[in-house]
Amino acid sequence: MKAIVALLSFLFASGAQAQSLKEKYELSERCGKQAAETFAKEWGAEVRYGVSETNTSRTRTSFESHYNSRLNKCFYLEFRITTEKQDLLRTSEQLKLIDLLENRDIGVLQQQIATTGGPMEEKVELCLVQGKDCKTEEEWRALIKPFMED
Repeated sequence: MKAIVALLSFLFASGAQAQSLKEKYELSERCGKQAAETFAKEWGAEVRYGVSETNTSRTRTSFESHYNSRLNKCFYLEFRITTEKQDLLRTSEQLKLIDLLENRDIGVLQQQIATTGGPMEEKVELCLVQGKDCKTEEEWRALIKPFMED
């Protein structure tokens, strides 16, 4: 009798887990579509990469999405790199993490990157995650890690 109860418990638990995996997959798919729509609205592109140019600069943008099942939220991480046409050795980089459900910024990192033939120099101009200041891209990525992983 105990063996039958154990077997039934296992089967019901497995079924519930499979359903939750299916739901997680569907929510992840929905998150990816929502992120792609957000990107397309801003950049007018149906792909994951966008380029815009002015007389003085060129900006390349891409994104990734992540559904966090622990938080039941969809996050949109946008990467933006701008190169000044007059000074190709200097670029600015912006990374922004957005909660798509609540349409609010979680964190932003803005930095200037210079290459002068030697080692790359990074100057962080803004580094902030949920009101908490940071000093480097590594710190910023560590602060957003709980949102981008389950």
